[in-house]
Amino acid sequence: MKNYLLLFSLVTVGLVFFGCGKDEPDEMMMATCMDGIQNGTETDIDCGGDCPACITTVEEDKANIQKTFDDMINCVQDMEDSRAVTVFFKKFLNLSNGEVLNQDWIDNLTETLEGVFDGDHIDTNSKLDLNYHKGIYSFDAVNNVWTKSTTTEDKIIFNFPAEPALLSNNLEVGLDLYTDKRVTIDEDVMSLPTAMHAYINIDGIKAFEISLSDVVYAENADYELPVEATFQLFMDPMEINISVDRVNSTSYEMDMNFSDGNLCDIGVHAEMELKDDDFENLSTNSLKTANVTIDIGDLSIRTLGDLATLLAIDDPSDAQVNNLLDLTVFFQDLKIADLEIDQEDESFIIFYKDGSSEDTEVFHDDFWEDIRVIWNKYFGE
Repeated sequence: MKNYLLLFSLVTVGLVFFGCGKDEPDEMMMATCMDGIQNGTETDIDCGGDCPACITTVEEDKANIQKTFDDMINCVQDMEDSRAVTVFFKKFLNLSNGEVLNQDWIDNLTETLEGVFDGDHIDTNSKLDLNYHKGIYSFDAVNNVWTKSTTTEDKIIFNFPAEPALLSNNLEVGLDLYTDKRVTIDEDVMSLPTAMHAYINIDGIKAFEISLSDVVYAENADYELPVEATFQLFMDPMEINISVDRVNSTSYEMDMNFSDGNLCDIGVHAEMELKDDDFENLSTNSLKTANVTIDIGDLSIRTLGDLATLLAIDDPSDAQVNNLLDLTVFFQDLKIADLEIDQEDESFIIFYKDGSSEDTEVFHDDFWEDIRVIWNKYFGE
């Protein structure tokens, strides 16, 4: 159960770092929430929309939970249909049933690149020197060679075809910002990034973008642990934002938001406090407090118990798991149910506000099968 619990906690503390904030309603909207009329964005009299959530029945709660899972399936399908996945999985990798069918072509691209890109310089110095490697590297598919042209700017650009059938370069990979910090890990000196910006354009249109900034590493650890960082990833049309903020030497807040501006609206907010800042001996016993909120659209799952104490128990019982985790389900910030873990069946039981209960598989059993069908074409069984 320890592994099962840890998996839930990490997926709870780390997939799933779901959580997107909502804008505060303006004064005009608030005025409509107290006029005894269903108007504005309200879904009922003085509630719903931009007003406080409406009180729901258990049947409405079940329907809202089911709709959340249905929206997530559509979200995953949108990802599968995205231009980024189409170009990377289908065209560049030609990924099928777990096998990269374009492997020979990709190997040829990387091997011939070695003729103009000095990768040994990175190995020798244990760092990437943007100024040393700067230039525009272009692949000539007709002659099967790479060429390099210099640039006055500190950036590295690779131009090559997005698939073997193309003879022209329609894919641009660029790195135009990179800074790092020299660290020692297990007596090995290397450089770890403190800031970075990279992108991929396909036919001149952005498909991927990665930004890393404000990285601060712990100074008293055998390994370099980021204690502050901001990470942003755009994968057309999805945006992922991750931030780690150090409130003080032992308290941290972490957020991960995943959104496409449509059905994909997922996030996680985590707050944790360590007993001390001894990062050399960091373990599950180092936590003093920990709380996690998972948001999927209007649905939230929150740990309202003592997660830190639970993670420190080697083999917790069902009672310890459920009492200390205290998982609670909210819809539009109104509590609608409690969740409990059944360790023996490795399942979750949902308890509604009318006292009834059922296995959550009624909502997610088909969900995981649908996910499997969507991605198995790429990754196999």
